[in-house]
Amino acid sequence: EVGEILRPFIRIDRDGSVSIAENSGLEKSRSFRSCTLVFGFSPGQVLSPFGGLNEFLSALVMAELFEGVIPDPDLLLTVACIEATIPFRRADDAGQAPAERLHQRLLSTVQEMELDLDEDDVEWAVMHAVAFANRDVRNFAEENVGRFLDNTWKLLPETNPQLRFAGVYTIRSYRVAVQKMRGFLTTLDPSSVFQKYESVPPPAEYKRLLDLTRRNLEAAGAYLGIKFLTAVILEALAQLTGGDAPVALFMGELTNPENGADAPAQLADHLPPPAAEDDRRLDSTVYSLLEKGRASATGFDLQNAPLSLYVYRSIGPDHLDEAIGAATAMCGDGGDPEAFLRKLPPEMVKAIAGAASEMVRTRRQALQDVAASL
Repeated sequence: EVGEILRPFIRIDRDGSVSIAENSGLEKSRSFRSCTLVFGFSPGQVLSPFGGLNEFLSALVMAELFEGVIPDPDLLLTVACIEATIPFRRADDAGQAPAERLHQRLLSTVQEMELDLDEDDVEWAVMHAVAFANRDVRNFAEENVGRFLDNTWKLLPETNPQLRFAGVYTIRSYRVAVQKMRGFLTTLDPSSVFQKYESVPPPAEYKRLLDLTRRNLEAAGAYLGIKFLTAVILEALAQLTGGDAPVALFMGELTNPENGADAPAQLADHLPPPAAEDDRRLDSTVYSLLEKGRASATGFDLQNAPLSLYVYRSIGPDHLDEAIGAATAMCGDGGDPEAFLRKLPPEMVKAIAGAASEMVRTRRQALQDVAASL
């Protein structure tokens, strides 16, 4: 149904890219015209998934369905709210924030379409659009880091479809998913998450949102760094003993709390206590996230991370960045899994390889050989 609504307005190329159709007849559609003006898009433009593709098509479907039902001025202002939800945008080269650019486009649209709205109405609309957009990303300012991470984690299967098949997805596909999410969050500018326009939100509230966002991004970056490092360790062991394999083969099937005593064995069950120094040197927030877990469980990963916690306690904060750097290098072209493992604490790698040998019976001898060689 949605496809039929959009069909006249877009073109989908063989490579999957989506662009706005070039058809002079489309100008007769007031809904189409209002959406392109508010978004600042034009016929023939390729729509980026990260630059408004979803938001523009959503607004266009809404405008098409409600044209003639909702008055044009109100419909235009609702389109503006959806445009404001295009996330993570910065000021342009002229120093104009996204909300300021939206304000200018709305004024032009009102004039071109001869709508009964004045400048005060447009000002009011942009403030509401900013408030609406900020609610859309409110999770970034969660007081509880675990809840922020929880919603972030739930996005992984959306952008990595292979994770939807629990028990089947491979170590490499899991590593790639975590690596991509870590890369995104660690490079995200906190000031691009929440918008500000005039008095919305108030200065004190805006500062609170930014401070919480910055804290949550830092904690998530550290958590994902450890999860990424752990995944690369497993990937290296897999490569040395027969190649990539399902995560469940090495880690064990996901534990269902309802199973009780019948819950399947996990790799972490075979790990010795880590030869760690005083755990007080570890970041308490990250430690808690790994030990107790995110706010809720998912269908593709354990809620807590006992193996990652073992890695964190074994390596410690002083050498963590160095280890993550080595893991990143191993994932590049020509990465040497054995050379990577030799850069890590040998007792930790031997313990993980030994624990894996208890889980993967078909590779037991090969994993024991790797442990012995280290």
